[in-house]
Formats: sequence, structure tokens, C-alpha cells
Amino acid sequence: MSDNIILIAGATGNNGRALTGLLAEAGYQVRALVRNLQSAQSLMQPNVQLCEGDLNNPSSLKAAFENVDRAFIATTIMPNTVELFQNFFDAAKLTTGAHIVKFSALGADHPKSLVQQQHAESDKALIASGLPYTILRPNSFYQNMLWSAESIRATGQFYLPFGDAKQSLVDVRDLAEVAAKAFTEAGHQGQIYDLTGPESLSYSDVAKQLSRLLDKQVTYVPIANETALQGMLDSGMPEWTAKALAELYSVFATGEYAETNKSIQIITGKPATPFASWASDHRSAFA
Repeated sequence: MSDNIILIAGATGNNGRALTGLLAEAGYQVRALVRNLQSAQSLMQPNVQLCEGDLNNPSSLKAAFENVDRAFIATTIMPNTVELFQNFFDAAKLTTGAHIVKFSALGADHPKSLVQQQHAESDKALIASGLPYTILRPNSFYQNMLWSAESIRATGQFYLPFGDAKQSLVDVRDLAEVAAKAFTEAGHQGQIYDLTGPESLSYSDVAKQLSRLLDKQVTYVPIANETALQGMLDSGMPEWTAKALAELYSVFATGEYAETNKSIQIITGKPATPFASWASDHRSAFA
């Protein structure tokens, strides 16, 4: 085990938080890059240190890379996502030349939405940087269903703009396992991995599985993409982000992201988590 530190950018997000906990529990020294130390206290546990920094401020990243030989980065959907990734890569090059594990998106090799295009551009920038890299391209997450948990609890219904399209949704916890392997085992540098769940599910399928788990009727209600967009805007989501998400949803609604693969099992040695298992672990959120 290296004595150097593993840096996690995006540590307060679903993926960064899962990876931070996994690595820390395995005994690795983890530095969580956060914008606000006070709001990130929930990350604290043995082997985790917090470091204040902002991807929008390149000068704040120099200290984050001190004694770092491996670094993970995931970002939220933003207009300047490509610039944020580039700032991180530049900081790595100027300091330790760390092995970068980057979160990308399934479909970035043939982007059909702005979000995928941003990942395509930042993937290319990482490859061109000369830094050691591993690029992870996951499908959408089971964890996104938690956004509908309140509606399911209250009415037994949830509303999404995917029609009857199927998708090979994936568990964030499995993605953290893959990222950890990329850092701690040989053979992953220079690799790009498409990562999916083990089954192809429509949201009607998801509703049926939740119905069985909760022992009550759960119904998926398909809505128009325009309705979903307006709902995001009404909730206070910035217009750029809402439109980018709505465009991505329209791509998912084509059913083009239903294919499954065994990359997670091959890399981690364990089968990818099925939706029913994930939902059982999160039953209290929906009950």
C-alpha cells in the first residue's frame, strides 16, 4: 500500500462520497477536496482529511496535490465542466503527475447530448495531458431514484420522461469499487471502461420491483420531456442545467442505453448489483 495520499475531487457527491468511504475503510489515506470545510464534516472518519479548494480557482488546487500520487475527479453538470476538468489536470501536471481516475459518461465516445460532449472533450484532454489515466464511463445511477422517493412515499407514483425505454442502470457503490481497483491494482492505467448494471430495465420494471419490495402499488407515470424540464425550472434548478439534463433525458428515452456488459464483474470480481438488491438496501427511503 502506498504511503502517498489519494485525492478525491467531488467528494461530497454520490460517487466521491462512496469512494472516499471505501478507500478510507480499506486503510488508504484519503484527501477530500471540498469547497467548504464546514459543510463537508460528514465526510470525516479515520484516514480522511479535508482540503478546501475550488476547481474554478486553479491556484487553490496546488496544496491539494501535495504528496498525492492518485486522484479521482467527478463534477456536477455545469456550463464550464470542461474547464473544471482541465484545471484539475493542469494542477496534477504541475505538481505530482498523479494517476487520474476520471468519471465520464456512457456514450461519450459518440456523444448525442451536451453533457456527453463535455465528457468527450474532457476525456480527450486527459488523454492528451500525458498523465496516467483511467476513464470510467457509467450509465445512469440507481441512486437517482432517490429523487422520486418522496413522491413514491406520498402517492405511490413517480414521474419521469423516459417512456418505455430500457436502461442498464448501475449502483454507485459498484462504481466506487471499480475506481478503487483502478487505484490499487495494476493494469488499469490507460484504460477506458464502459460500466453498466447487470440488467436492462424500463421504469415500469423499476415500479414493479418497488411494488414487490414495499408491498404496495408503485406506478411509473411517463411524462413529456417538456414537462420534466418545466418541473426542474420550477424547482429552482438553473436554466442551463435543466436544459442540459432534459436533453440528456431525451437521449436516454431512445432506448439506446439498454445494453449491459460485465465490466464491473471483470474488474471487481463480483457481479454488478441488481436493482432489487439496491432498492432493498434503501427501502426506508421509499417506505
